[in-house]
Amino acid sequence: MGYNVLMALPPRPRRLGRFDIVAKIAGGGFSTIYLARAGDQVAALKVVRHDFARDTHAIDMFLDEARVLSHLDHPNVIRTIEFGSEQDQHYIATELLIGHTLLQVWEACVAKKLSLRWDVAAWIAARVAEGLAHAHELADEHGKPLGLIHRDVNPSNIFLTYDGGVKLFDFGLAKAAGRRQQTSAGIVKGKLSYLAPEQVLELPLDRRADIFTLGTTLWEMTTMRRLFARDDDVETVMAVRTGPIPDPRGLVPGYPDELARIVKKALERHREHRYPNGTELAGDLDAFLARSGASEAPSLIPQLLAALFPGERARQNGWLRRSIIPPPMR
Repeated sequence: MGYNVLMALPPRPRRLGRFDIVAKIAGGGFSTIYLARAGDQVAALKVVRHDFARDTHAIDMFLDEARVLSHLDHPNVIRTIEFGSEQDQHYIATELLIGHTLLQVWEACVAKKLSLRWDVAAWIAARVAEGLAHAHELADEHGKPLGLIHRDVNPSNIFLTYDGGVKLFDFGLAKAAGRRQQTSAGIVKGKLSYLAPEQVLELPLDRRADIFTLGTTLWEMTTMRRLFARDDDVETVMAVRTGPIPDPRGLVPGYPDELARIVKKALERHREHRYPNGTELAGDLDAFLARSGASEAPSLIPQLLAALFPGERARQNGWLRRSIIPPPMR
């Protein structure tokens, strides 16, 4: 999972499956994230909190997420190692990501009055689009399409690693065939300012909803402004439905025409006019980057993280080394 704030380990659990629990990383909702290890392998363990252990709704949602994650295998989607249950504790083990969420990067840029380079933003969006394309095309072991839709693509669920990786994570709200928990009428999933219009209107969803929310994220990355967020929830929902979507060229001097066209197509409110899938969106973004001569964009991510969070990479890696390598025998 994409977490990097480490805290003291509570008394339990000490071990789940083959993993020893090293430390608590983060907590929220109905789960807690732990740093864990099995021999030389390090993982992030997402564990249902004890106070939700008998909440069947929470457990079903957790198991749904585990099953969805087990099908995903793509360099731009967080990798799941295993999932299981032990002593009434359910867990999901994923690769441990060292870096920062895109939201943390965006907020750090705003605080420092900096802008994200448009080529870096476009490259990040292209990689997320490829990850989405993989998720959208997933089928079960019998070849039946899962119809997977993430439903929560936003900067807090996109992770940038110190080696330049881009990872989409948190499929807890994903819609897929065979889920135990299905969304009831009148319940909208996802962060309000990153919904697609069809989500607000409670229409049947398809993969194009994820394209719109990624388009919102790309618009915000390249303008350093919020697109639909308003002072209250009602205003935010109305902005998603009918609010203006300003042309970024009117906000950012020198904004590339081709990138503006791509962003506009991703943000078409009528989904029939939107990119039909992540593959086409990623293809257009990569073609734009190639024509712009922006081949260095991937290598700029580590530089960006180092500039925004000085000393943080060494701190995270150092903490991990001290946690994973046992002290020398005396």
